[in-house]
Amino acid sequence: MRKQLSIIIYALFFFSGAASLIYQIVWVRSLTLVFGGSHLAVTAVLTIFMGGLALGGYLFGKYADRVRKPLELYGFLELWIATFALGFYFLMEHYPALYVALARGHDNDPAYLFAIRLAFTVVAIIIPTTLMGGTLPILSTVLARQPREMRQHLSSLYGFNTLGAVAGAAAAGFFLIRLYTLSMTLFSATTINILIGLFCILYPEEFTDEADEPAVPDAEVPPAAVAGGVRPPLLAYRLVVWGIGISGFCALGYEVLWTRVLSMVSGANVYAFTIILVAFLTGIALGSESYALVPRLLRLKPEPVTTTIVGFGTTQVIIGVAALVVTATMAGLPGQTLYLQRLFGSGREFFSTQVLSGSVLAFFYLVVPAFFMGLAFPLAGRVNAEYKRVIGRAVGEVLAYNTIGAILGAAGSGFGMIYLFGIERSLQLLAVVNIGIGLVVVCSVTGRKTLTWGTAAAVAAVLVLLASDAGILKSWNTKYLAVFRYNQPEAFRSTRMIAEALDNTDVLYYAEGTEAVVSSIKVKGGDQAFLTNGRIEASSRLEGQQCQYTLGHLPMLLNANPKKVLVIGTGSGMTVGATSVHPSVEKVTLVEIEPKVLGIARTFAAYNHHVLDNPKLRIVFNDGRNYLLTTQEKFDVITADPIHPSFRGAGYLYTSEYFKLAADHLEPGGIIAQWLPIYELSPADLKSVVRTFNEHFRYTMLWLTHNDAELIGSNAPIIFNEAELAKRIAVPAVHEDLARVFMGSAPDLLSYFVIGNDQMRFFGESGELNTDDNLYLEFSAPLSIGKYSLMAVNVDLLNSYRESVQAYLLKPDSLVAEERQQQLWQAREAAGALYGKAQALFLANAYTTPTFSELMRALTERYPDYAPARFLHNEYTTDIAKIPVLLKKTTVTLADDQGRAVVKEVSAVLARISSQRASVIFVDNRQRLIYGQLFVDGKNVDQELRSFADQVLQGVDRLYRQERQQAVLQGRGLPSGAAFDQLLNDYITKRIDSRAEDRSANTVPPRAGYPG
Repeated sequence: MRKQLSIIIYALFFFSGAASLIYQIVWVRSLTLVFGGSHLAVTAVLTIFMGGLALGGYLFGKYADRVRKPLELYGFLELWIATFALGFYFLMEHYPALYVALARGHDNDPAYLFAIRLAFTVVAIIIPTTLMGGTLPILSTVLARQPREMRQHLSSLYGFNTLGAVAGAAAAGFFLIRLYTLSMTLFSATTINILIGLFCILYPEEFTDEADEPAVPDAEVPPAAVAGGVRPPLLAYRLVVWGIGISGFCALGYEVLWTRVLSMVSGANVYAFTIILVAFLTGIALGSESYALVPRLLRLKPEPVTTTIVGFGTTQVIIGVAALVVTATMAGLPGQTLYLQRLFGSGREFFSTQVLSGSVLAFFYLVVPAFFMGLAFPLAGRVNAEYKRVIGRAVGEVLAYNTIGAILGAAGSGFGMIYLFGIERSLQLLAVVNIGIGLVVVCSVTGRKTLTWGTAAAVAAVLVLLASDAGILKSWNTKYLAVFRYNQPEAFRSTRMIAEALDNTDVLYYAEGTEAVVSSIKVKGGDQAFLTNGRIEASSRLEGQQCQYTLGHLPMLLNANPKKVLVIGTGSGMTVGATSVHPSVEKVTLVEIEPKVLGIARTFAAYNHHVLDNPKLRIVFNDGRNYLLTTQEKFDVITADPIHPSFRGAGYLYTSEYFKLAADHLEPGGIIAQWLPIYELSPADLKSVVRTFNEHFRYTMLWLTHNDAELIGSNAPIIFNEAELAKRIAVPAVHEDLARVFMGSAPDLLSYFVIGNDQMRFFGESGELNTDDNLYLEFSAPLSIGKYSLMAVNVDLLNSYRESVQAYLLKPDSLVAEERQQQLWQAREAAGALYGKAQALFLANAYTTPTFSELMRALTERYPDYAPARFLHNEYTTDIAKIPVLLKKTTVTLADDQGRAVVKEVSAVLARISSQRASVIFVDNRQRLIYGQLFVDGKNVDQELRSFADQVLQGVDRLYRQERQQAVLQGRGLPSGAAFDQLLNDYITKRIDSRAEDRSANTVPPRAGYPG
């Protein structure tokens, strides 16, 4: 019966672990919707969640050994957890109103906001999490009646519970929330709790062996002597308990920091985070299970407690060493990602490839250190049980110490350590802490305090050295991390391409913030880009400027008198900068969740009117949605330029609840603008956003720039007054921005209008309503990552709903003027029909086809003033200029290893990298060999490169003739192919190096202070 009971309890605790992880995911998501999605807000919720677990472990552990029917109590705990979880659901109906009332007026008081978030979270989840924390010590007393039984049962309980957590994380992250809703996911967890609770309460009492109740001491009993009569020092026992707390601190620190790094290559979406969490928990579960399983398989006898203490210390050392190895190996993470994507990419969509490669990387990096973290818990539990001589109390204390350490680790690494030391150095410091506590624990067993504290002092010295010297032991190439784009693997598919990318790119800014890793990079002589977690979010390319300026200027121009403006998300600062230059503006409020992004905006100052120095600007560091929830202020214009909705959490700025918040904070006649990417979103995703947007704005429109769409909404009719638009566009700073992106007049700007109110309703009617509960877009958008063909598909779809702008124009006073207006816009609408087809072909990379050429010729001849077509022609000529051009080639005949004649073709190819940087590459296309590459900066360098290529290939011909003559004299007939390849490589390299040195010597350095 005892064995049967054990199996049943392990199974029950597995499902209990699954339910607990589901609760954590649902509660964190639900509460951060109220409190904001910033790292500080999330930490507040996680602090209370883990704090409740620690409190429950401690409180229930103190009394667990005195309980007469622990299995029945465990059943009631599960029922109470379900009851309070259901209470949480109903509490969330009232929380927003209560929180808003207390939070309003405290936008710039993070300490106050953090305090009330903590208070609200305590009320919401402290009881159920405390009950969860009590389950492990209670169940431990059911199975393990004596400390010597701890090895098997505690490790198995903890292991099965963690495996259940793995299942819960995977189920919630991949299936439950995506296929059902957040509330249904919560109800599934409560159902599990109820079933477990009823089973335990109704389980026959005679099968539980509860008559053998152990005696419970009222005070601490010194640990018993162990085999051989040797008793470990009291300090050793205490260090193990402190050590499990430090181990928890390090473990959560590792998880936070490794997750940040892995998300840069696997994508910062909900699926990537789920994979990382599953990998981490799997390692912990396997480690815990191994403590019980291995001795059973090898039939080992129970070891003395001294050996267990040494084992705990050794485990900590192994964790630290493994963490150092993982951290060092992560220096090659981008290359490893690309290798795996090539390995798994054949015949698969990019998303599937990304999931597979991300899974391999997560398990490869995390399972080994997490395995030993999982092993540490039952080791510490067994040591503390020997010390306390009781089961429940010992387990509760270990759980409490470990969880409190985890709370501090999550908060300390995510805030202080990243800011003070950066990710790599923070990981190294945590590893040294792990190694240090392990060595101290091992030394403590000897009883020699001098050795113990001397070791502690040495570890402290190493920590001080690492913290004070930023250059020592650095292995990560932060420039590579700054330029790497996980969704553009084709740019990094070879060692040569990686070297070329690094050589041709300047890193203007790189920072590791609490919310994201951000960088600003600039191609030498070319464009600048802003990256978040390995993905470009904004750039100075013309199409990037066009979208960002549209999001800023368009809603300002459509509002009659915009005075108060709210901008959500900084990005490059172009959007907020655009709003700031309109003369009527009195105040611009910028809400940004990641302070480090301001450094990005400063590198784009030339494009954003140095907006961060504008006295009209007020910056609030908060979640944009949370700011709207807590402020009473209303605005004439709200414009949002969030990161792509495939990012975890970004989808909350596309839900029905968010758009309602925005609508409620618009002044009468107010305008909202919302970015809608047409890349890496499916047509169903676009329809979902449009339908959701339509729900809360009576008048909506869609404007289509080169490869983005912009939604416009208002609860008052939107009428285009061409004369008024022309007057306001003429403001110098406004005109400068818009003219640069082919929008510098009223007709030009209005030419990008595509869909009006009526067609917007038709377009969105079949879309899925995106809500906080179903989170449709957050789970759907990542599925389209890497599907670049969707841009053309989406443009065709949007153009199929194209309607006339004339229905929204203010009619002129005279019939003659009205007729002229109609003629003008009828011509532009005919141009728009042609342009839509040409735009789709261009975005599908079909701009070398006859159809595209015919469309562009028709647009140029019939509608030379049509702005979108002029913009498209500019993009076309820019892209065409970057296509490699064969300058010259020469042919030589060589002998292969068997003496057979083979023909080698050496080509010189011109490759334009940007408008002011080009290169000539010397290659053998047949063998795919690159002999060398010369980079040259300047606008008109083609002739110079042609001349250089001609000189080099003439030299190749001379070199070949010399080698051919020598081969004939030696009776070989033809030069050796391998030998000539080496000569060729050396010759071309020497010529390139010589030319680069000559250009460097003749280049006049820029004047001091010149920004370029």
